[in-house]
Amino acid sequence: MRQRFLISLLAGAFSLGVVGCNSTPTPTAKHAWPTSDAIVATTKSALGAMLKSPQIQQLQGAVFGVVDVMNGTKKRLNTEQLTQMVLKTLQEMGKDRFFAKRAVVEGDSEDNTIKQTEQMRNTQTTPKPPSLFLNVSVVQRQDNQHATYVLEIEVVKIATGLQVWSGEFPISH
Repeated sequence: MRQRFLISLLAGAFSLGVVGCNSTPTPTAKHAWPTSDAIVATTKSALGAMLKSPQIQQLQGAVFGVVDVMNGTKKRLNTEQLTQMVLKTLQEMGKDRFFAKRAVVEGDSEDNTIKQTEQMRNTQTTPKPPSLFLNVSVVQRQDNQHATYVLEIEVVKIATGLQVWSGEFPISH
């Protein structure tokens, strides 16, 4: 009797191991939150692509006002550190062709954006006042089964408010 019980127990454990105990799919790589290295690598690659684009190349000498990176995901992200990395990368990649400084935009009001632009124009940390806003966002896109993470970059001409360049870059895991 005891031997029969052990055989049944082993058979049950084996079948659970092979089939699984529930029908919920296990998380795949598409559900995984990207590593900070993956986010940094994607950001640097995206900034390089942006600076090489014809729309940005024709604006040589422009000053980017870098807005704080936005986190559009459900996960915690050190946006301060990422914003600093964006500034440093722009300064390194842009060399003497482009300049970058931090833009602090409070609230969502256009009046605040205009006020910040005027304040930035009055500071002397770069040779010229900012002519472009650089917006960087990390966003999460969700469908029924999968979450993907994307880096969105948008460059807006301050004088006109028109978008000069934009791009979306999938963040690999």
